Amino acid sequence: MVGRPRQRLSLALLLVFGGTAAGIQFRRSFDGVLRVEGWSQAIVEASQQSGLGDPSLLAALVYSESRGRADALSSVGARGLCQLKPATAAEVAMRLEMDGPPFTPEQNLLLGATYLREMMQRWQGNLDLALLAYRMGPTAVSKGVEKAGGEEAWLEQLRRRKPSPWEYRTKVLRYRRRFEERGRLQARGEA
Repeated sequence: MVGRPRQRLSLALLLVFGGTAAGIQFRRSFDGVLRVEGWSQAIVEASQQSGLGDPSLLAALVYSESRGRADALSSVGARGLCQLKPATAAEVAMRLEMDGPPFTPEQNLLLGATYLREMMQRWQGNLDLALLAYRMGPTAVSKGVEKAGGEEAWLEQLRRRKPSPWEYRTKVLRYRRRFEERGRLQARGEA
């Protein structure tokens, strides 16, 4: 009989602390969504200015890359909301005739949106390849496609590999749906 109260206490503690841990994880995720939505007007403007035209896609990219943190810095030196490497940011900025670095968060959004649109154009509108090129670099994608014997063959190889850059593409598209469902980007951007 002595064991039963301990089991109940253990179960109660597990439920309380397990629920708290789950709540903390949910809150962290939600905080990132709210941070991204805090940039909604700039995201809508960058989407329009760049010709990307899909603020939910750009918001999903920002969430995937930085969780909406303008001061984000990766281990490879990628910076800002869109996590652009300095050389990539400088190349895109030069094409846009933009001064910098340093770049403001709004400029980082425009640079990231423009770069993603360029990847979409490079891959004839294939969003899968564009997102993979954004993440891995266009040269790595070109080499992968060539080595596999074509786009579909390479994408199939990525789908089977674990871990895989394909998971990045899947996350971005899932977050895109989340932002579309929340519907706040368009509403805030047009207000």
